[in-house]
Amino acid sequence: MVISGRIVNEKEYRQLREWLTERKMAKFLNCPGVQAALTDLMKESRSELIIISPYLKILPQTKNYLSGVDSRGVPITFIYRSNSGLTDDDWAYFKKLANLKLYSCDNLHTKCYLNERGGIITSMNLHEHSQTHNWEMGIAFSKEEDAAIFSAVLDEIRIMEPQLRLQDFTKNSGDTKEKNPDSTAHTTRQHLAYKPTEPPNKSKLLKFLDIVSGANAYCIRCGKGLKTFDLQKPYCDTCYASWARYKNPKYKEKFCHACGCDDPKHPTSFEKPCCKHCFTKLYKK
Repeated sequence: MVISGRIVNEKEYRQLREWLTERKMAKFLNCPGVQAALTDLMKESRSELIIISPYLKILPQTKNYLSGVDSRGVPITFIYRSNSGLTDDDWAYFKKLANLKLYSCDNLHTKCYLNERGGIITSMNLHEHSQTHNWEMGIAFSKEEDAAIFSAVLDEIRIMEPQLRLQDFTKNSGDTKEKNPDSTAHTTRQHLAYKPTEPPNKSKLLKFLDIVSGANAYCIRCGKGLKTFDLQKPYCDTCYASWARYKNPKYKEKFCHACGCDDPKHPTSFEKPCCKHCFTKLYKK
């Protein structure tokens, strides 16, 4: 038998199969597997639970698990499709969850479930019909063994964040108008071009993503997660040593120090280490 251009005997082939079987990596899930993995994901959440599902109609059993997550004080983020609407029962249930943030998003189609240890990307909505009638598939991945996938999912959610609208639970129905946390009256606020001593005023979702990823900031050159947000040193140690050779404050870098996103149209720099979106949100008088 030939594997990667090398002839192996039957014993070596069996050993290779056993090694691949035992190795932890992204795993395919059928429909029952998706539901079981989602249940485990909720039960094992300790720092954060993120649920992205365009359509919502939550089964009573799922509500019980979510209530358990909420009772542990774990922040829960729900993101659903703007024009899908919510049932009155789900809206009333969401109002009871003390640690929930509910967001709507236009044109949302992805289904993704995530906690601090791993996640699921699947075709299944958190909807009664999807869970009981449809053929569904999915992929489960872990933060430890599938770090590249886990990081890419977090980056995509960060890119989505400016398009999310926080829902107002003081309203009486899920069909009420949405509240946009970034929409304010037209005022003459002045923005600071650079304020290194000002801590970032991140949105709750970005703070939750930091908890999940274990990073509070990002190197503007390589994108590596950093434990400290510091506009005086928006680099990891390796990249800072490289930048310090010339110390050009206007040298174009790749990533945002605050959210870690890569926007080729608006490169960052030591002088302006945050992307345009984070700049307008974080440095306000």
